[in-house]
Amino acid sequence: MVIAVCPHDSTKNKVNWLYFITYLSQKTGLDITMDQCFDFDCYYDSFERVDMTYSSPLDALRIHREREFVPIAGNDNYDEVVIIAKKGEETTLEAMQGKKVLAVKGQFASYLGRKILKDKGIKVDIELRDSWQNVLSGVSRGEAPYGFLYKDFWEQLSDLSKRGVDVVLESNEKVSSHLLMIAPELAQFKSTILYALKEMPEDEEGAKIMKQLRIGSWYPVDSLDYLEKFLQEA
Repeated sequence: MVIAVCPHDSTKNKVNWLYFITYLSQKTGLDITMDQCFDFDCYYDSFERVDMTYSSPLDALRIHREREFVPIAGNDNYDEVVIIAKKGEETTLEAMQGKKVLAVKGQFASYLGRKILKDKGIKVDIELRDSWQNVLSGVSRGEAPYGFLYKDFWEQLSDLSKRGVDVVLESNEKVSSHLLMIAPELAQFKSTILYALKEMPEDEEGAKIMKQLRIGSWYPVDSLDYLEKFLQEA
């Protein structure tokens, strides 16, 4: 059984993800190995051959649509958005009305930021960039007064990198985390894997691995309908 881990996680935390996969193999009795993909081109290519994935919400939807993968679990490290403003700009959501906002195309945090504003009746002009770093630098340089950033990206920045911007909002919507997905032909192992995941916080070794992965607990996921609904409303 081969698992591909989202490069956003595996590239910066490879060793601990290998520990996690070894641990899960031992606890479930399943022979699970990691597909060594550390960039997104390789990761997406692996969707044709792997048996499991640890995927962002939108990538989970992608492999569900392409290969009918089913969700196993999410965790309490939710995917959230940080809305930033250039230094000197007003740091309220209302001040964003009609303004330009930088975001990254096809990313969950960008959809989440858009939905938060939409729900408050705030309309903005979204301009796309190819990376979170380019959103940050674009706002810092004044190319736009506001921007959406993936919270995980924001939290790993140095104070020096953040010096050109202020925070308007750090979301706490808890719509979705990254998700552990499995091929439909192996779905009979879902309950075994889920049991091992839910027991991790109570196990000394498991708890240590989870801390390194910045995960406090796992929760079961039975359907991706909530993500489909979210995208329709964003």
